[in-house]
Amino acid sequence: MRALLFALAAVALPTAAIAQQISMDQGVRAAGLWCFPLASDPKQWVYLPSSAGLATDEAGRPQFSFVRYVANEPSEAAGASTITAARGGGVFHFLVRLETPDDSVQAAEQLLRRSRKDDDITLRGPIVFAEGQYTLVSSVLTRDGKRERRVMSAGRAPVLEGNRLAFSFDLEPEQATLLLESLTMATPDVSIVFDMTFSGLTDAYQAKLTVDWSEVRKSEAFSAGASVYFVSADVEAVFDKLRRNNAIKLTTSGSDGTMEGLLTTVYTRLLELMFRPVQIDKVPEDKRGGLTDALDALVDTKGGALGSRNTTGFGAYAGYQLKDIQSSGTTVLDFNHRARVDRHSFVTFNIGDLYKRYGKNEAYFRAVNLADPTFQQREVHVGIDGALLPEFDKFINSVTVTLRKVHGNGRQTLRELVLDRAAVSRAAGDLRMVYGWDGDDDRAAWLGYDVRTRWSFKGGGSYETEWRAADAPMLDLYAPYERRVVQLTGETAPLSSQGVRAVVVQVEYPFFGTPRRQQLVVKPGQSLDDARLEITLPRDQFEYEYSVVWQLTEGVRRTRRGRDGSGLVFVDELPAR
Repeated sequence: MRALLFALAAVALPTAAIAQQISMDQGVRAAGLWCFPLASDPKQWVYLPSSAGLATDEAGRPQFSFVRYVANEPSEAAGASTITAARGGGVFHFLVRLETPDDSVQAAEQLLRRSRKDDDITLRGPIVFAEGQYTLVSSVLTRDGKRERRVMSAGRAPVLEGNRLAFSFDLEPEQATLLLESLTMATPDVSIVFDMTFSGLTDAYQAKLTVDWSEVRKSEAFSAGASVYFVSADVEAVFDKLRRNNAIKLTTSGSDGTMEGLLTTVYTRLLELMFRPVQIDKVPEDKRGGLTDALDALVDTKGGALGSRNTTGFGAYAGYQLKDIQSSGTTVLDFNHRARVDRHSFVTFNIGDLYKRYGKNEAYFRAVNLADPTFQQREVHVGIDGALLPEFDKFINSVTVTLRKVHGNGRQTLRELVLDRAAVSRAAGDLRMVYGWDGDDDRAAWLGYDVRTRWSFKGGGSYETEWRAADAPMLDLYAPYERRVVQLTGETAPLSSQGVRAVVVQVEYPFFGTPRRQQLVVKPGQSLDDARLEITLPRDQFEYEYSVVWQLTEGVRRTRRGRDGSGLVFVDELPAR
């Protein structure tokens, strides 16, 4: 069983939407919606989409289908019984989209105008998310039939309200029967959680955070090092405990009314320094805070992430792994300026009472007997997530997707798509490869094929995957690399007294056969809040090489080189002469 994502994302985001920058700490909840003013115009507000639902077509009909099928054939062995089980199964398919009812938007706008006593306030539309993740959880759509909660699918979600996600499952006969029974219930056992990231500017705070690394390492939570996993609710508790033990000290001045926003900003910075996010389906079951705990934290609306006071706070993923912290001494962070930060919004979806409304309608629920396969063909769609589209301008020249179908009679069918930005724009989301019947008497085997992708990158470098077997009606195309941040940290004020005139940090890393370098120069007294390098590494690769050169007076230099994967480079630890 495979679940595939197909996001019908817009080819280009509206310019105004991309440029919007919200005042993060000025957000308010109005008529059930989180609303935020634009930093450039406090009379213009945007809202977080509040819910997800089944997508509908132009006639308002839900885009959903559940087909149970049977293929009649003689049983393998003759027996006394004249009634035997036929081969078959089911195909469960549905489309989901983020949405917000119009009446909720209008009610929120009226409430904002009344509370602010300003009739010129306009709730202009939904926030454009920077990125999104989805996780589909079920105990019905499992291969072995065991009744336990599992992640059935996880991947990228569309960043624009109204875009669609498509899910498709091939089910064994027992699964198809169990799912049909579950769909007759008021709350079927098919749920999706969306974790959407949005960006904005924080307020400026008269606050300073001091991290005593020796005390941090004494904490029970950090005693086992990077082998420990946490669920998101535990991370918040860890930071609260570090504050009580004075391992981290927050010095503030000003009103207490800003404390909650400040704590969210502070915890976000600590999260970047101390933890690495882990996709929920990558959390090992045998570790502390394993997969079961992570799932509970994700979907439990009472004690989990969705029930936390930080539903739109710093928490992003359900799982976190400690970084291998080698820092010593203290680190001081100032929050006396506005800074760009990311926040996260959780949206939940349940398939709902579809059977009650459409159980008798064959347009949605149908049982069929397969016949005459000669006149059937298979369409395999290729989905390109909206987050991948900008990569064609930055990193990718082209992507070649090759499909190989070995038919039942031994003959092969090859299909290929060559995708660049122009080809994707012309296709408008309709990318597909087709093969037909050619001696494929085994209908289940006919659904299977092999696929390979070849990536050509700007500036040199290429990457080709191995052939892999697939049987899903949609292929989700995602980049084979990830962006990671290398943060410069330390105290820069004392550098001047040590004779340092400038610090040059260079990071070098491999990118599919070609070396790439980035460099940043820091001067004594300079704030390091925004001193970071964004590097691009192949997936599941974290290490890079770095060098730090301290330029002293009279042309003297001191240099330190190394290889690391922590994402931190300290600029205030001068090596010996």
